[in-house]
Amino acid sequence: MILELFGPSGAGKTTLASELARVLRGQGQPVLLQIADRAHPVRRAAFKLVSGVHSKWIAQHSLGELFEILPPKNEMWAARLNWHLEALLQAWRAAMASNQKISIFDQGMVQFVSSLVLFSDITDRERVSRALELLPKPDLLVQLRAPRRILEARLRERRRTLGIIQKFLDLDLQSSLDQIDHVKLVEEELKSFLVPTICVESLDSDGLRAATQVIALRLTSLRGAADIQTGWVSTKRDRRREQDVAD
Repeated sequence: MILELFGPSGAGKTTLASELARVLRGQGQPVLLQIADRAHPVRRAAFKLVSGVHSKWIAQHSLGELFEILPPKNEMWAARLNWHLEALLQAWRAAMASNQKISIFDQGMVQFVSSLVLFSDITDRERVSRALELLPKPDLLVQLRAPRRILEARLRERRRTLGIIQKFLDLDLQSSLDQIDHVKLVEEELKSFLVPTICVESLDSDGLRAATQVIALRLTSLRGAADIQTGWVSTKRDRRREQDVAD
């Protein structure tokens, strides 16, 4: 089962993903936490800046069309996004193979499209919808929301505490603020795809606790429904086998 968190920078995706993983593991649930790499900025830069060697691989992949629909204008960010997509696809395939685990992505496929919207500066709804149509969908999408003033305050504080190299690698403040509107656009276009979705706020300890409880309950419901469906399919298959033997 794949759970993806989606929202603007500063909304608390990584914090919520980590807390949710802790709570689910405490309940005995098998969890695989997929956190975007923010540590080791020099190493991250080295991998991303040489990611052009992977461009042919991306071009041959079905999701390579994403870059044709929403082509980034900046070549460096295009290379970094190429690298990120490859890493994301590898993690997504591993999550699908581990169907007994709950895989939590703090930045998954939907978030990737919002990044493409930001760096392509293309807000055409038809294009955004085409990009979303290409994506493998999570079993549950969690949208994090927060007032713009709070997001702006958090982003300013984050920017202030970054080191020189991290400031070079991360989005500038204005781009981070612009992404708020891009996330809203992707949210609106995503509604037509009927992805199971819940919306939460996680702005303080109480909000974090409440959001975690809501998500955990929804996951339990989804896993129970999946188990019932699996049992129904198995029973139907067994009946067919019994019928074949009788014949």
